[in-house]
Amino acid sequence: MSFEKIILMFLWIPSVLMYTKVSTDYDLYGIKIALNDRFLVSVDNLFLVWYVEYFPHANGSSCRVLYNSTSCDFVYSVIVPTSNNISFIYNCIDFQGNNLVGFFISNGTCIFHLKDEQIISNYSTQDNFIIAINGEDTGVYGFADDFIFFYQLFPTIDLISWPNSLNISPRAMDINFNEKYAVIAGYCQSSATIAVECGFIVQLNTSLSCPYSTSTYPLNTVVQYSWNDPRSIRLITNSRIYTSQSVMSVSICWQTQQVLIGVQSLNTVFLYSLNNTQTPIGIRQTGMNLMGYGKSVAWLDKTCQKAVILANVYSYSSYEWISSSVHVYDIQSDGFNDSTQPILVYPNAQQTLHQSMNPSFIRIICSPSGHLGLLDRFGNGIAILSVPPNTYANTNTSIYVTSYLPCNRGTSRDYYGIELCYPYSSSINNCSKEFYCPYGAVGEVSYSSFESIEQDQEYPESPENIVFDDILMQNIFSFNTKSIHCLLVSPITWVLLVMIIVCIVVIGMELSEKFYPHQHSIRDRAKQIFRKIDLIGEGEVWIGGLITTAVIVFIISAYVFSNAYLHQYPIEQLKGNNSFACDVTLRNAKFTTTTQKRWDPRRTTKESQLIFDLLDSQLFTLNIDLIQTAYTCNDQFYLQRNDGYKIISISITTCTMNYNNTILSLEIVLPIHELSVQLVLLGLKTIGAIRLGLSAPEAEIEDGKFIVMKLNFASTFISSSLDQVLAESIVFPIELTKIINRTDPLDNNGSPKFSAIWSYSLTANSDQLFTNENRYTFFYRTQTTINIIITQNIFYISNLQQPIARQTEVIFRCLLFTIVVLEVFGLIFLLVKLLLIPIYHLIYDRFYQTLARKKQIQPSNDLAVVVVGQQ
Repeated sequence: MSFEKIILMFLWIPSVLMYTKVSTDYDLYGIKIALNDRFLVSVDNLFLVWYVEYFPHANGSSCRVLYNSTSCDFVYSVIVPTSNNISFIYNCIDFQGNNLVGFFISNGTCIFHLKDEQIISNYSTQDNFIIAINGEDTGVYGFADDFIFFYQLFPTIDLISWPNSLNISPRAMDINFNEKYAVIAGYCQSSATIAVECGFIVQLNTSLSCPYSTSTYPLNTVVQYSWNDPRSIRLITNSRIYTSQSVMSVSICWQTQQVLIGVQSLNTVFLYSLNNTQTPIGIRQTGMNLMGYGKSVAWLDKTCQKAVILANVYSYSSYEWISSSVHVYDIQSDGFNDSTQPILVYPNAQQTLHQSMNPSFIRIICSPSGHLGLLDRFGNGIAILSVPPNTYANTNTSIYVTSYLPCNRGTSRDYYGIELCYPYSSSINNCSKEFYCPYGAVGEVSYSSFESIEQDQEYPESPENIVFDDILMQNIFSFNTKSIHCLLVSPITWVLLVMIIVCIVVIGMELSEKFYPHQHSIRDRAKQIFRKIDLIGEGEVWIGGLITTAVIVFIISAYVFSNAYLHQYPIEQLKGNNSFACDVTLRNAKFTTTTQKRWDPRRTTKESQLIFDLLDSQLFTLNIDLIQTAYTCNDQFYLQRNDGYKIISISITTCTMNYNNTILSLEIVLPIHELSVQLVLLGLKTIGAIRLGLSAPEAEIEDGKFIVMKLNFASTFISSSLDQVLAESIVFPIELTKIINRTDPLDNNGSPKFSAIWSYSLTANSDQLFTNENRYTFFYRTQTTINIIITQNIFYISNLQQPIARQTEVIFRCLLFTIVVLEVFGLIFLLVKLLLIPIYHLIYDRFYQTLARKKQIQPSNDLAVVVVGQQ
C-alpha cells in the first residue's frame, strides 16, 4: 500500500483501550431503549433511572425505576420480552468494573421489583457487551469480547458463561421469535493489525453448551467500492475498540427467513436470507463521503413486510452529525436496492418531530404489532404507536406516547400501522368525466365550477372604408336578394316599388284615354299635378312628375340612412345590431391604436392624466381558488409580501369553502398594484388545480367623462394528468398593461371622454406547475408555496375612437347627394329628350311608312290588276 494511501486512511484508534464512562452519551456501549406491545423502557445514565411508559397512555402510566436497587454504575443496554410481559432485562457495569446482568418485573403498575442481578464470572470490563432475549422469553444470551453467557429467567434463574471463541467483537445481535439461532454482527480480527466487518449465524443450543457459528456473512467483501470512495481505504486495526462509528444493527424475521444488517460505517444496509449467507438479497446505500445509514434497523412488525431503517447522515471524516430520519420500506412489494424508495419518512410535515425529541436520532426498535420506539442523542425515548385504519399517528403530543387523529380529507389507510394516510389515487376515484377528481381528490367538482374568467379587452378595428361618400354610395345602391333584411332596407327596393306604381299609373292613364276619350277632366288634373312636381323635366311632360316621385323616394332613403348612420356613435352607447343597413355592424366610428411609453405624472398637464390617476387608484383584489384540496379555512396558512429586504404580512380578507368543500377560495385586498406576494400553506396536503385572477370595481369622475371599467379575470391552471398535483413551490407572473380609450365628441364643440381598463398577461409553464405524487413522494411535502409577482408594463395602449362623419359633413354630403341625383336624372332626361326621343321618332316614322306601303301594294297571282282610285 502506498504512503499517500495510508495518509488518507480513516483510522478509528483511540488513545487508550479501556472502558470509558460518559453518562451523557446515550450512544455509548449499547441500545438504551426497548419496547413491546405493552410498554416502552429507556435508560438514563445521567439521572440513574429507567423510564417506563405504558400503552395506551393514561394517568399514572409514566413510571421511573431507579438504579439504587441495583449495583449498576453505567447501564449498557435494556431489552424486554417479545411477549407482553411487564419486565425488562439490563446489562451494566458496576462501580468495580464488573459485568452485570439483571432483570425487573412488575404487575402492570409503576412498582418494579428487582428479580435478580448477577456478575458474569470474573471477566474484565467489556466495551462490546450485547444481550438479546430468546423467542420464548425464557432466557437471555449475551456476547462480549471475552465471553458468551446464557441468563436463564424461567422456570429457574441461572447464569452460565463460556469464553468467546467466535473471533468476533460483537456490535449487534438479534434472536427474535426463535430459540435455536441468533445473528451476530461485529468486527473480526483478520490479522494482527486489521479487523473487518463480519457476521455469523450462531447455533444457540441449550444453556449447557456454548453457542457456535454455523455460517458467516462476509460483509466486508460484498460491495466493491470505487478507488475514490473513502470506504475502499478504510482501516480498522483492532476489532475490540469501541467507537460510535463502529455501531451496527441486526434484525431477524423468522417468518420470511430474512435478516437486516446495518453497517453505518459503510453507509449500507444488507438484506440476507438465512439460507444463503454469501449473496445478499438486496443492498442499499446512500453514497460515499457519508456514513450513518443503517445505524439502527428493525422489521416493523412480526409479518416482516416492511423494514424500518434509521437513516442518519454523518460526515465521513469527522463523524459530524448532519441529519436524522426514520425510513420505512415496503420490502415485500418494492424489493430492496439503491433505487427503492421509502413509503414513510419520519419526521414529516404531518408527523412532526416530537416536542421532547432532539432531531439527532441514535436508535430505533419495533414491537411485534408494529409500534416504533425512537431514542435521540439526549436519551429521550418516544413510542410511535400503530393506529387503527383511517387514522394516523399524531406525534404532536406532550407525552412520550403518540395519539391518533382521523385521516385528512382525500386520504385513507385501510390497515393498522404507523404510516400516514395516503391520498386517493385517480384510478380509485370513481368520477364521471364531467367531474374533476385528481390524486388526493376530496369530493366531486365539475369542470364548469372553475372555468377561466375571460374579460373582453379587444378594441375594434377600423372598417375598411372610412370615407362617408363611399359608405353612402355602397349602402344606397346595395341590393342583396339573399337576405330579406337587406331587401327591406335597400333604397333600390323602394325605388323599384315606386317605379312599379308609376308604371301602373301610366298604363292606367293610357288605357283610360283610349277607352274613355271624352272623360278627360280627371286625367288632365292628374297630369297637371305631375307636371308641377316634375323636378327633372321642369314640367314639360307629366310623366316626369312620376319619375320625380321615385327620385324623391331615393333621396329620402339617403337622408334616412345618413341620419341613422350619424347616430351610430360612440360604439359603447350602442346596444345590439343596427336595423337601417344591410351590414348590421355598420358604425360611424373609426379606431386608432398606438403603444406609448408612460410619462412622469408629476411633470404633465395633459387632460388624460386624470384617467391615469383614476386607474392607479383602483383597488385590486387578488382571488385565489385552490381546487380539490384538503386545505380548509381552519388550516395554518399565511400571505406575505416581499418588499425588498423586508417581509410584510398581508391579511387575507375572506376565506370560503365552495362546491361541497372541494374549493378553497381566498380574497386578498392588495395594498399596491406592483408587488410580490407569497401564499404559504403549511402541512402535508395536496392541491389539484388552481385558479388565479384579479378583480377591481369600476369608478368614474366628472359625470362620466373619466371612467375606469370593472376588472375581473381569472386563469385556471390544471394538469393534463390526473396523477399530478400542484408542485410545492410555484410562481405566477402577472403583467398588467394600461389601456386608455379616448372617444372624441360627435360635435366639434364637445369634449372628449376617457375610459380605461387593465390588460393582463398571466402565463406559466404547466410542466413546472405540477408534479407527480404517489406513496413514495407524498410525505416529503412540507408546505405548498404559491408566489405571485404583479408588475406593470412601462408602455400603455392608447385607443382613439373618432366619428367617420360628423353632423356638418353628413348634411353637406346629403345636399350634395341630392343635387347630384337631380342633376344625374336631369341629364338622363335631357339625353332622352335630345337623343333617344328623336331616334325613336325617326325609327317609328320609317317603320310606319314601310308598313303603309305594304298595305297599298298587295301582291297577286292574277294576270289582271285593277286599280281603284278615289274620286
